[in-house]
Amino acid sequence: MSEEKLRKLYPDPVLFFSVFLLSTVGFLVVLSVRVSPYIFEGIELSDLKRPILFLLSVLFGFFLMVSLSFINYRKLNNQRLVYLMVGASLTLLAVVIAKKLLLGKRVERWLFGGSVQPSEFSKVVITIFVAYYVARKGAIEELRYFLWAVLVVIAHSLLLFLQPDKGMAVLLLTVAWAMLWVGGTSPRVYLPVGFVFVLTGAFMLFTGGDYVLRRLSAWRNPMEDPFGSGYQVIQSLFAFINGGFWGQGLGKGFQKFGILTQADTDYALATIGEELGFPGIAFLFLLYITVARRLIRIARETTDTFGRLLVTGIALHIILSSGINVMMAVNILPPKGIPLPFVSYGVSNMMMNFVSLGIVGAVYRRQLRYRVL
Repeated sequence: MSEEKLRKLYPDPVLFFSVFLLSTVGFLVVLSVRVSPYIFEGIELSDLKRPILFLLSVLFGFFLMVSLSFINYRKLNNQRLVYLMVGASLTLLAVVIAKKLLLGKRVERWLFGGSVQPSEFSKVVITIFVAYYVARKGAIEELRYFLWAVLVVIAHSLLLFLQPDKGMAVLLLTVAWAMLWVGGTSPRVYLPVGFVFVLTGAFMLFTGGDYVLRRLSAWRNPMEDPFGSGYQVIQSLFAFINGGFWGQGLGKGFQKFGILTQADTDYALATIGEELGFPGIAFLFLLYITVARRLIRIARETTDTFGRLLVTGIALHIILSSGINVMMAVNILPPKGIPLPFVSYGVSNMMMNFVSLGIVGAVYRRQLRYRVL
């Protein structure tokens, strides 16, 4: 397919192919973790469940990405629609908390069993909400005009904190604040808002008693509790060591045999490092850098505030999620449960990332149309 034909399908072919390659790497990781260990023992249908779900998620995701790129994204800049999404997002998060309390679970992030994670929907909703609010208010000069938006963002973060999903809670606060700054709001607004968000984030990160202390202890010195809180970190680092420079070869990694228990989700990068080595990691980084550059370029070229903020928020989510996951895998940051976009297995995360890029495509398609005119 020529570039011109592909551009009619999706307005940024480079972004399209970069995401295609990222999801291909993710599919190979899932195959390696879920299928390759059983090749010589006989593969059962249950072993193929996760690879098939991943593949179907990617195919449906690309369908959503392409389809949404044809919408008029300015229809999202609608008060009734925005607050309907905000209400739905808060309700779904509240249902998760209610489910947690009713079942007496310590941790609960899913709406149905182990599927449908409302937090992924919430991050898209908050991006649309902040873009709408700043675009409608213009260059906000006084803090009192943004207090309602602060309450909406903090309400989402606190509900995420109660799951607990502290990583996503802090990520929402960070992205919302950065969108304020990009939106041209006055320092009299974004500085005090940033202070409130920092206090909220600090409260969430350092509230949790022994659980948080164990996480921080495992981060500082994983060997203090090698079979407890430090276990995943140690096994992730061992995966990189086992891989060396060139890697063990696709499907030949050892850590995925039940040792690294999240080998195709939170620690997918460790699996790539063990099996594909430095070349595999470098290729993955190149793809993420390409995605980041294309998103930043589209944001800069977008002329209207609402569209620019939409793309900025989406870009920040993908860039920060990638960076946090990488730093978590090599123990620069404590474990946060932030997946690697388009690579880690997770249907909710995958779908919302594709939906986000569909919105980006819609923004860019309109910019290209007006550039031609």
